[in-house]
Amino acid sequence: MSAVVAAGNPQTAEAGAAILRAGGNAVDAAIAAGLAAFVAEPLLASAGGAGMMVVSLGGEPARVVDFFSPVPGLGGTPAARDFLPLEIDFGAAVQVFHVGRGSAAPPMALPGLAEASRRFGRLPLQALIGPACELAECGATVSPESANVFSLLWPINRLSEATMAAYSATDAPPRPGTRHPMPAMVPVLEAFARHGGTPPPLEEAILDGFGLGAGGCITREDLRHPVRVLEPRTFKLGGWRVSTSPRVGGELVRVIVSHLAEPPARTYPQEVRRIAEACREGHRAQVRHADSLLGSTTHISVLDHEGGAASVTLTNGEGCGYLIDGTPIQLNNFLGEEDLNPAGFFRYAPGTPLPSAIAPTVARSDAEVLALGSGGANRIRSVVSQVLYRVVMGGEDLDEAVLAPRVHAEEDTVWLEMADRPEPSETLHALHESFARVFEFPTRAFFFGGVHAALARGGEVQGVGDPRRGGYVVQLEG
Repeated sequence: MSAVVAAGNPQTAEAGAAILRAGGNAVDAAIAAGLAAFVAEPLLASAGGAGMMVVSLGGEPARVVDFFSPVPGLGGTPAARDFLPLEIDFGAAVQVFHVGRGSAAPPMALPGLAEASRRFGRLPLQALIGPACELAECGATVSPESANVFSLLWPINRLSEATMAAYSATDAPPRPGTRHPMPAMVPVLEAFARHGGTPPPLEEAILDGFGLGAGGCITREDLRHPVRVLEPRTFKLGGWRVSTSPRVGGELVRVIVSHLAEPPARTYPQEVRRIAEACREGHRAQVRHADSLLGSTTHISVLDHEGGAASVTLTNGEGCGYLIDGTPIQLNNFLGEEDLNPAGFFRYAPGTPLPSAIAPTVARSDAEVLALGSGGANRIRSVVSQVLYRVVMGGEDLDEAVLAPRVHAEEDTVWLEMADRPEPSETLHALHESFARVFEFPTRAFFFGGVHAALARGGEVQGVGDPRRGGYVVQLEG
């Protein structure tokens, strides 16, 4: 059968495809694509961040590689934290994020991808780093979508001259079409491949730059947090078995889809309201679980020639503003996410797994397989659920399901895309009957995440990269 890689950047997708051509499986391709994303999408995915992968290979049960960060502090707390608020203007909303060295949690991306390779991969790590090393040497071309992310988050990157210099030749965000090599990333990746995880010198640099003496919270004990290989959260949807995150992000998808699986409304406006109300149920479940609203996130979906699937979501929060010394790797700001810490900052016990809204997902029927996931903060649950529902229950083509105008709702507020909606006035009227506030986006918007997905159905394989977040697909014939 054919194979496909769907990702948030052409260079990310091409890296995964190169590994499939070299004989790798879906997990190998997802790892290579993730490593390339550290260079091509450095504010959305980082070796200083974390993530999660759902793996479904052949006839084996689906498994989850959970490499999300824990709360640091097992070895003590700093006398004074480097921790400050910054406002980021997303256009439709202004959000405050806390950044600085004290906002960083232990990075888990490298040990997580290494564990996925050990448990489920076919090719050695040395082969998987090749595309990312080549990209770092020559410089990734900045896409229009990446340039937009750089502009949004530039106030954070301006905290450090070294951080700015890692991404741009000037003190301004990089422009579309420009290239900025990251040669210092190559020895990091080579050491990662040799060590099979975070190289000891990199750990020492993390402790020097983000440990207690530097105003950070990370201690040596925190860097020993294990990567966990777990059973996924599973549920039935029609004739499909859905495998998703065992953390709360997967539970929210299950809640929303269970409401969507009820009989559809009789009219289009009523159906949009029904979808919004299902999304609101996901919000209410989130409140019960006190979940997070992680920000800068990307996703990769892979189907290989043998029907294997890998779905991996990577995140770096918004970044803390500072690099690991001697590298172009910016650490996360997971401790500075206000919605991740609803009871206040630094209230979790050290070693506690941080909650996560990410929801990489694989769904299978007797003859079909779908891999999907999304970036998009707290909208992840809504957009993954809507695409899953449209493909599995509605039988829609994958591109139709991904491009369909989206809805996200919380308690008394709903956001929706208006592009290509029939009966727009009637739809807005129906929503106002259930929600006090309705915010309209005239076009498909970055706000609603990027569902990069791959589907095998009826002997054909299809991938869709969501244009809301620079999506790109590489398809390989069988």
